[in-house]
Amino acid sequence: MNISFEQLINRYIDNEQFVNQLIVTAFVKANNIEVHQNKLVKDLILPTSNIHYLEVISHAQNFTFEHLIEAFEIAIPSKDQQTNGAVYTPKIIKDFIINQTTKDVGQPLDEIIGADVACGCGAFLYSLALKIYETKPNDMISIIENQLFGLDISESSIQRAKILLSLLALSKGEDKAKIKFNLFTANALDFDWTKVRAVKKKNGFDIIVGNPPYVRAKNLDPKSKKLLKNWQVTKTGNPDLYIPFFEIGYKNLNENGVLGYITVNTFYRSVNARSLRIYLEKNKIQTSIIDFGHEQIFENKLTYTCLCFISKTKSDTIQFAKATLKNLYDIKPKDFTTIPYHSLNSHRGWLLSNSKVISNIQKIENCGTPLDDLYIIRNGIATLSNNTYIFKPEKEDDKYYYFQKDGRQYKIEKGISRNIIKPNILKYEHQIPKLKEKLIYPYTNGISPLTLMKEPYFRDKFPNAYAYLTDYKERLSKRDKGKGDYGAWYAYGRTQALTDKGLKLLFPYMSKHPHFVFTKEKDMLIYCGYAIFSDSEKELLVLKKLLESEVFDYYMRNTSKPYASGYYSYAKNYVKHFGVCELSESEKAEVLRLKKNEEVNQFFIDKYEISI
Repeated sequence: MNISFEQLINRYIDNEQFVNQLIVTAFVKANNIEVHQNKLVKDLILPTSNIHYLEVISHAQNFTFEHLIEAFEIAIPSKDQQTNGAVYTPKIIKDFIINQTTKDVGQPLDEIIGADVACGCGAFLYSLALKIYETKPNDMISIIENQLFGLDISESSIQRAKILLSLLALSKGEDKAKIKFNLFTANALDFDWTKVRAVKKKNGFDIIVGNPPYVRAKNLDPKSKKLLKNWQVTKTGNPDLYIPFFEIGYKNLNENGVLGYITVNTFYRSVNARSLRIYLEKNKIQTSIIDFGHEQIFENKLTYTCLCFISKTKSDTIQFAKATLKNLYDIKPKDFTTIPYHSLNSHRGWLLSNSKVISNIQKIENCGTPLDDLYIIRNGIATLSNNTYIFKPEKEDDKYYYFQKDGRQYKIEKGISRNIIKPNILKYEHQIPKLKEKLIYPYTNGISPLTLMKEPYFRDKFPNAYAYLTDYKERLSKRDKGKGDYGAWYAYGRTQALTDKGLKLLFPYMSKHPHFVFTKEKDMLIYCGYAIFSDSEKELLVLKKLLESEVFDYYMRNTSKPYASGYYSYAKNYVKHFGVCELSESEKAEVLRLKKNEEVNQFFIDKYEISI
């Protein structure tokens, strides 16, 4: 789409009616569409007297339906952008999903009814209408009125879906004053499709397609959060909004129906999709997945995606394949790996890959002992206000650390300070002195059970630290939205990890490649990261070699939750099942002697008997 036209849209993005007029006028003029009867479209064409008319006309060149859809998708009012979850789906994806579902439905297309239960501006309905039109020419309005159904929580999105389908009919030379749409404004989490006569008559839809809204749990509106509890697939973790749309879609298919979604692929492994995996397995739902790996399908959206096709047919297996946009249409049945449901662990997460990868991961996990059984793995502390408690000294003397904050000079007693470091930004041992910080620690120093200092003692014994925290008392009071009960206003938000001490390997929450940093500083605490503890320096140094090898990197890339830009989650839930191979004393000595990465990698590849 023309950049200057996009800028014009953004200039008036919160004036929905006017933005619709800009887009419709540009499209109608660019495509020489005659509008005589259709009232919805006629009312949106700017008069030539409008001050923006000439500017809009200047953009009315090569303005296709895809440009129109893209314009509607980017023109979401600013107040709705975080909670809407709408995004422009590339044409190749929409066409592939439509082609696949219409092929698999096994019915004449002029007889089917299809839906998008989170339709946005109607992009998938537009593509489905064109596909049906191939078998039912000169009857686009009939297709729209009798075969297409859509639902969205946003009234403005439904209005734009009506505009899009009206323009589609007009482009085919079909001009009707008022089209009867089956497009509804409602929350999909509590909308009853059985009350729609045509859907009830067919006992559900023949086809359901779409791109379920990806709204994070923290951004859900209160009503939706409450409604999520009504679905079987949202019983674990903090489910994101896309998750119940699998159950919504499956529930509203008829016995021969087919569903096709493009969605994030985190449901394979994430904790909040555990109930979804169990639901698919328990119901033996025929599922076929095409995974795009690390390819970014959506422009400006750092998400990893897959295509997911399901039907009411029962199956004991999942079909899985990997693809890129470039080779999507080259995928053949032989490219899919058949994976039995019984071989998958729905509680931990699904390992979906080709047979070679599955075999390698099974060897890794069955070799030796799970990491979590051998070592203590701890999360860092959680003050809920790290910027308040943690500081970097600019100078020090025998009694105090000094630093500047918000234009003021502070000094903190050394007796209430602890060393702390952030594994999330740590990669190598030599970085520790530079990255190490200080923590104000209003607890009995390292004594278990942990005891919070009494306020009079704190105030009298460490008056400077007390005065500093008092300056930020209001900020501390807002933790947990002001509802936290921590024992005292100066206490941390959580007491986790406050007495942890010992030799340890430090590692981050997420990483592109494994970095495990050894430290002898037993009393140093951590935040924003993890630590593996052991009493043996030798054991930790051998473990460091293993966890920084290609074997562990390979394991994480195939079993962990992916994030943007090639990062993977290193959360305890994903690392704890890694099998630590048993090594003799001579083998440990050999591992510690090896200096080159390739030598270490080959040692462990041979030890695990895998082929990477």
